[in-house]
Amino acid sequence: MEDLPLCFRSLPLLLMHIFIYIYIRIFFAIDNILCKLIDLIYGGGVAGVSMGYQGLLSNLLVYLIKQYHINNADATQILSVVNGCIQFASILCAVVADAIGCFYVVYVAVVASFLSSFLFVLTSAIPSLSPPSCALGPCEAPAGGQLSVLYFAIFLLAVGAGGTRLSSTTFGASQMDTSEGQASFFNWFGMASFTALIIGMTAIVYVEDNMGWVFGFSLCAGVCAVGVLVFHLGIPYYRPSECQDQNPFLTLLRSLGRKIGRKTQKTYESLSHYHGLEGAASETLSQFESSIDQHWLTETEEDQILSSIIRLLPLLSTIIPLGLAINIQSSLIILQAMVMDRHLGPDFLIPAASTATFTLVTVVVSIPFLEGIVYKKWHITPLQRIGISHALVFLAFACTAIIESIRLASLDGPGGAMSVLWLVPPLLLVGLAEAFAFPSQLLFYFQEFPESLRNSSAGVTALMTGIGCYLSTTVVAVIRRATDWWQDDTDQSRLDNVYWVIAAIELLNFGYFLLCAVLYKSRGKARI
Repeated sequence: MEDLPLCFRSLPLLLMHIFIYIYIRIFFAIDNILCKLIDLIYGGGVAGVSMGYQGLLSNLLVYLIKQYHINNADATQILSVVNGCIQFASILCAVVADAIGCFYVVYVAVVASFLSSFLFVLTSAIPSLSPPSCALGPCEAPAGGQLSVLYFAIFLLAVGAGGTRLSSTTFGASQMDTSEGQASFFNWFGMASFTALIIGMTAIVYVEDNMGWVFGFSLCAGVCAVGVLVFHLGIPYYRPSECQDQNPFLTLLRSLGRKIGRKTQKTYESLSHYHGLEGAASETLSQFESSIDQHWLTETEEDQILSSIIRLLPLLSTIIPLGLAINIQSSLIILQAMVMDRHLGPDFLIPAASTATFTLVTVVVSIPFLEGIVYKKWHITPLQRIGISHALVFLAFACTAIIESIRLASLDGPGGAMSVLWLVPPLLLVGLAEAFAFPSQLLFYFQEFPESLRNSSAGVTALMTGIGCYLSTTVVAVIRRATDWWQDDTDQSRLDNVYWVIAAIELLNFGYFLLCAVLYKSRGKARI
């Protein structure tokens, strides 16, 4: 070997380096393909389940009115409760996922979605599970047993929708090793989810309206079944999600309990005849604090987390009226569309529940436009974007109120029913508002929440939206009791006045938001 030239003596080492380089490149290429394949399997399964439950949820209001003979206002309240349950289920599932892992939550959610769709098939196919048709005689109210089966199906629907809303994205992103891969997953998964929602709100709803509830719900069940099957195919390859060592919500409770304990201790100290009890309480409290500080965050860190959450509460509370407004609008739009001319040409009839598709399409189109052009040309902070969304929601409700007034006035004219396309402008405004609000809320609260609670920031916004959904049922009940604006016959109602009431609430909320934003920015927060 020593007689060989240097280039030949180094040839084995060079070949070894080339072999190692090729092996590493092949390994990472295969690993990258497997990661993409796993995300494709996972995302396809969840998207299929989302398409199925969206087909159920979008037409639920019409199903309650036509199949179960529930009046318009009661059906609207039921739908509001369902939407609220979905929001609460989202944050509850997020908390459970932190404790036991995302996989089990997502697994239960996809199975619950399939079982819900199967129960809806039974309620539409078996005559004894729903009231008889009004064509056979006087309309009968649903019996208690029939409502029990229906409400259990709706409960499973809420579990499925809530469980896949937040936990599915977290679990899917955990399958990727790099931040670039996670960003790619979020983009791909978001587009797949929006596509599934659009198909569920259009194609499946069209089948339900034109081919019957049994066929339509069977299609939902079939899509859910395929989604569950695809999800199961990836189970051997999914990477298990890790649980947090410390529950951040317990951290908040400990900090709050410490503050209450100190307040109680000061009360004892102010009572001179309780000196003995004061000493015992002080000693017990000190022992408790020293024991938990050995295993958990320090007292100062926990208090800082609690203080930062308290400072965000006023801004978070502005989400409640926003959720109330959008939830009521989603029901009223369907009621209006049911009595309007929904023809596109001589043959095609737009399903009433599909009118909300204009909002969803606007969101899908507007977000890339805002991110790629508007925000790059004009620096609009996340807090300013949220404020713009509040103003747009107010304009949308004012616009819808004017359109409803015109529609009611046209009932006495010779022109017939107004076209449902009159509802497109306010729907576009709501879609643009959601395009401003949804990503900006996620970004703002993710940045402003304590680091240990950032994974739950989206869940907190969902919680506030859920409170707004439940509060909307109270608003509807008050309007029904105090006025005659909301009748079973939409043409005999004064929904324009209802829209003006909600517009006034949102205008007040916009002013409240501006006050909260100014006060929050004055506390040293920059570029928000």
